[in-house]
Amino acid sequence: MATTHDFDTVFREVFPRLVSLGALKTGRADIARDLAQETMLRAHARWEELSTYDAPAAWCHTVMTNLLIDHHRSVVSERRAVDRLADRLVDETRQDRTPITALDRWNELVAPLPDRHRMIVTLYYADDLSVAQIAALLGTSRGAVKAALFKARRTLRKQHGAGEIGGDDE
Repeated sequence: MATTHDFDTVFREVFPRLVSLGALKTGRADIARDLAQETMLRAHARWEELSTYDAPAAWCHTVMTNLLIDHHRSVVSERRAVDRLADRLVDETRQDRTPITALDRWNELVAPLPDRHRMIVTLYYADDLSVAQIAALLGTSRGAVKAALFKARRTLRKQHGAGEIGGDDE
């Protein structure tokens, strides 16, 4: 006979361990909590099936591990993109001898984007907010934020040459 598990009990048991795992892997408690929360949301959505598993905690651990891998890939892609952009941000001066700052370069880089895409790209790359945080801030879905990031990257690649702007095109 299959045993059924109570979600609240499993949550209280598993969530702290997922946060600890995430903090160890990412070095950031906020990201660890976000990924653990996403794991538990996915578990809750499938709870009718998972409650009959011998070890639903193992399923949660696997999901968390996969989310950590995805997060790591995103961080590496973003770091490469930022490094490529930083290489282009050389110290220059204007005709009037005032220095051109990184902020000036950023604004110049994102100027061709529509306002909403420019805002999302700035929140994501300059302010280091997650897709979930941007979605909550703007009152939109994660998918809409991801789509805007995809379109913005594509536009920037066209404007500035392929390979110079990076990121995951999910």
